[in-house]
Amino acid sequence: MAATYTVGGTAGWNLNVDYKTWAAPITFKVGDTLLFKYSAEAHSVFQVSQANYKTCTISNFIKSYQTGSDSITLTDATTQYFICGTPNHCSSGMAVTVAVSGGSTPSPAPTVSPAPKVSPLPSPPKPVPSPSPSPIAPSPSKTNRPAPSPSETIPSPSPSETIPSPSSETSPSSPPSTPPPGSETPSSPTSPQAPPTSMPNSAPSTLYSGTVVLLSAIFLGGFSLFY
Repeated sequence: MAATYTVGGTAGWNLNVDYKTWAAPITFKVGDTLLFKYSAEAHSVFQVSQANYKTCTISNFIKSYQTGSDSITLTDATTQYFICGTPNHCSSGMAVTVAVSGGSTPSPAPTVSPAPKVSPLPSPPKPVPSPSPSPIAPSPSKTNRPAPSPSETIPSPSPSETIPSPSSETSPSSPPSTPPPGSETPSSPTSPQAPPTSMPNSAPSTLYSGTVVLLSAIFLGGFSLFY
C-alpha cells in the first residue's frame, strides 16, 4: 500500500530539523507521497539534481513548489533531492534526500473500452429469377388447300352436244351431213364419285338445232327432186 509521509514529522518543513535522522528509518517506495507543510511566506520547495543539492543551488531545478502544502508522489525508483529556495536555508539544514526503492507503481484503473459494434452480416443476395422464355407463337403455316377431286371437275361437252355452225344450215348446195347411226361418240365417262354436271339449257338447244337441220334437209331434198 502506498504511504504518505509528512516531511520532518510534526516539525514539518522548517529550520532546525535534522532531516537525515527523520528519513533514515523510512523505506520509500514508488507510489508513496511526500507532504511538505510550511509557511509559504518563509519557505519553498525545489527538486534539484545531486550536484545542485551539494552546492545548495536552485538554478536548473527540476520542479518547484510554493503553496505551503505540497504533495509530491514518488514515481521513479531513484534517489531524489529537495532543498528550500530561500537564501541560506539550504545551508542551514533545510535539505532532504529520499532514496526510493523499486516498488510497484500503482497502475491506473483500467479503462473499459466499449465493445466494438459488430455489424450484422449482410444477408445473401436474393437470386434473380431468370426471365422465362416467351412463348413463341407458331408461324402461320400455309393452308394447303386440297386439290379439287375429280368429282368437282366440270366435264367437257361431248361431240354430240356441239352446236353445228350456221354454214351447214344456209348452204343450199351441199346436203347436210347427218351423222351415221351409231357414230355418236359417247361422252367421256366421269368419275364414279359424282355424276357429271350438265350445262343448263344445253339439251333443249341441241334438240331444237337437230330438228331444224332435219327439216331443212327434207325440204332441200324434195326441192332438188322436183327439178
